[in-house]
Amino acid sequence: MKDITFDFHGAKFTIKVLSSETDYKYTVLDIIHPPNLGPALHTHPRGSETFYIIYGDYLFFLDGKSIEGKPGDTIFVPKGIPHRFEVGPKGGHALVISPPELEYYFFNVSERLGKGDFSYEEESLIGKRYGQVFLDSTKHWR
Repeated sequence: MKDITFDFHGAKFTIKVLSSETDYKYTVLDIIHPPNLGPALHTHPRGSETFYIIYGDYLFFLDGKSIEGKPGDTIFVPKGIPHRFEVGPKGGHALVISPPELEYYFFNVSERLGKGDFSYEEESLIGKRYGQVFLDSTKHWR
């Protein structure tokens, strides 16, 4: 597969491996995050998620605990566990192994954002369809 790169809420996402290439077991994303960015609290009901931090500092909030992530660290998020993260002030770069079909959430939202802003509720519906279930709307990609 040829890499697919797009902007998602200011982050540069590159799909390295599609879910369809893994028999819908996982997807692989290469993500360059701008400073101070991160999603609202959410879960992934379809599978676990693993972050390998290449550059930058990340603060993960995982099942009620805070975990600092530095370059070279691997952060594992078990299936269904509430989590979110914040990228540090210098931005970050991470390789992410995500649950199957999550790349479709990121890509579809990216396309919608390219046409103008749309609501958190609309994004939440797209997320739910592809395995990104938001638990609140605070600190959402800001």
